[in-house]
Amino acid sequence: MAIGNVSRRLILVNWSSTRAVSKAVAAVAIVVIIVIAGVGVYFMTANKTLLPPTTTTSSSGTGQPGVQSITYETLSSIQYLDPQVSYDIYGASVEQNVYEPLLWFNGTNGQEVIPWLAQSYSIASDGKTMTASLREGIKFADGEQLNSTAVYFSYNRLLVMDGSAPVGHGTQASWIVQQLLDPSLSTTLCSCTQTYGSEYAKKVLAEQFVEITGPLSVKLHIMTPNSALPFLLANLWANFVAPDYVMQHDIALWSKPSNGYTLPYPTLSGGVTDQMDQYFMDYQATCNAGATPKGCGDVYLSSSVEGSLAGTGPYTVQNVDTASNVITLAANANYWGGPYGNIHPHIQTVTYKFVPDQTTREIDLRNAAASGQAMVIDVTPTNIYDVADRTTWLQENKLQSTLNGVTIYGPYTQYATLFIPMNTNVTNPYTGTYYKFQPFADLRLRLAFADSVNLTQINQRVNNNLGTVANNVDPPGIPPAGTNAASLQPRYSYNPDEVQKLLLDAMMHPLTQFNTADGKAAPVGTFDNTFGCVTLNANNQCDHPVPQNIPVVYATGDTVDEAILNQIAGTINSASANYNMGLTVQVTPLPCGQMTSEAFSGQVYAWAEACFGWYDDYPFALDFLGPILSPGGIYTGPGGWNTKEMANYWAEAQQANAQQDMPKLVQAISSMQALGNDQVSDIWTFYPAIYMVMTSNVQGFYFNPAIYTTGEPQYFAALS
Repeated sequence: MAIGNVSRRLILVNWSSTRAVSKAVAAVAIVVIIVIAGVGVYFMTANKTLLPPTTTTSSSGTGQPGVQSITYETLSSIQYLDPQVSYDIYGASVEQNVYEPLLWFNGTNGQEVIPWLAQSYSIASDGKTMTASLREGIKFADGEQLNSTAVYFSYNRLLVMDGSAPVGHGTQASWIVQQLLDPSLSTTLCSCTQTYGSEYAKKVLAEQFVEITGPLSVKLHIMTPNSALPFLLANLWANFVAPDYVMQHDIALWSKPSNGYTLPYPTLSGGVTDQMDQYFMDYQATCNAGATPKGCGDVYLSSSVEGSLAGTGPYTVQNVDTASNVITLAANANYWGGPYGNIHPHIQTVTYKFVPDQTTREIDLRNAAASGQAMVIDVTPTNIYDVADRTTWLQENKLQSTLNGVTIYGPYTQYATLFIPMNTNVTNPYTGTYYKFQPFADLRLRLAFADSVNLTQINQRVNNNLGTVANNVDPPGIPPAGTNAASLQPRYSYNPDEVQKLLLDAMMHPLTQFNTADGKAAPVGTFDNTFGCVTLNANNQCDHPVPQNIPVVYATGDTVDEAILNQIAGTINSASANYNMGLTVQVTPLPCGQMTSEAFSGQVYAWAEACFGWYDDYPFALDFLGPILSPGGIYTGPGGWNTKEMANYWAEAQQANAQQDMPKLVQAISSMQALGNDQVSDIWTFYPAIYMVMTSNVQGFYFNPAIYTTGEPQYFAALS
């Protein structure tokens, strides 16, 4: 489910910490691509059919030739455009048209990684090495040859940057590849403060992640094997950039006196890899210095204000107007054609335009359709019936456009889960001490809340059916296969009668002793869940109830979560009133930023997580289970969840993943999910659906649920 212009995604971090890193990933209704994949692919060659065929012309019934330009009006704005820095969906949408990785996904098949810039690759049975051969004759747009030194440069650049941006460290995607190596060199994975400088760069290079074995061949050395290896390398952070172009532009930028940096190598010299290593030292010299006292130096590709020729992709960045948030791409006339030679950027110009107002975008779409222009726009779920026929959608599950010359693609299921965490060990933000009343430490109260909401009804009436009611933390189909069996169902279901029984039992037999967030028993007197009364009078009511209030929060403007929490509150409050229990659920909207800040500080009882939700960083079940269920994860840490049984399952899953033992991994994952459902630490709400709205004169659109750019339009080279 995409909601308005709210950017949401949480970046996976070290599961032993409670540190949450939020990153802008606009999950808008027009999102197109998501992450999904399979595992166990150890050797791939190029003998497969790639992509839906593109054509030189498109037809809207008039016989006119295909469109030459297209405009995408988005409610997102630019953040970073450098693939080794960017970790937002809007940037990724641009980058996937300009830069390319070693491996990528095959057409609409989200479970198949294929060689892209690689001719072939293989992974050793122990997962500790991967060898790859590059295709011959591919050039970056500036004329540089794609070769093994470009692999060395791009991957090591990603690692040396350590997820840094000008305003901080560990905020970007480096950790996804860093988890294959020494986690102590990753700010994200170790939750530590790095000492940056030449010594740090030397330590990273000493990991010898990339070994050049020939002009077009490399070997990757992996310290921590991971079953998801192909998929860690098949997305934007692992895209290749032209070394000479990047080094020249970055050093020129860092050398400006206004930045205040002292570069150890303002002029690069020596062999090719020597120059690259010197560049890495220069980058490190910008960290926590000069113009970036809390981050590292900005890089040219992040803004690309004068364009970018640093990619091998079907488009180049022609211009970026940072003031108006307009980005223009131009077709790369010398594009190599993709793995099977059938990719041609027929649309010559692509313009990304930030248009925050929904009405303006819709007016522009109508005008474009009437005049024969090509356009794609973001349409939020609350505005879906501005462009789609309500009856056809609700009765036939078909998004049929009500606008002449406009087509709606979708809905598509993405790899994402929305949920409501219910926290125990909640603290008072003013005193930093535990609240005595911890309702969600009691399974009966968690079940009562979960049984209080009819999610099917809310999905139909409020969410416009733009999602599927979730039954698990992992969305359907996410690899490895077999981890989301139909038998893995939540313990709860909508049942107001059961709510009353659970509340009565919790009231008459209150929980007074349970564990703190470290998994140890709390000192006597720390907690007391007494509410209402122990004995009802002859009228089945409490004479002098002990009152308790349970505040729950959602993001301001989120009508779906508002409906969910209001129905929960209504059911609980009604049952409480029937018996005069004195228990009250209070629903409060908060700005998204404030809500998440308080939630990840362990200061709220329950919060509706659609403000961010969990959208996979890379296509693997562990990317959901680590933060949401494992002890010490992003959610479980501040939520106070720490059980020995879950910790054991998580350790088994990590061990099996490193050992490439898929049956054992699937079993451990399934056990974690079953235990999570049994504990009812969260209410799973929806697996969100997405769709795309564009003028009908554009042909060739396809959807792949595996590519990172969930939230933005397609791979434009497939369109015509």
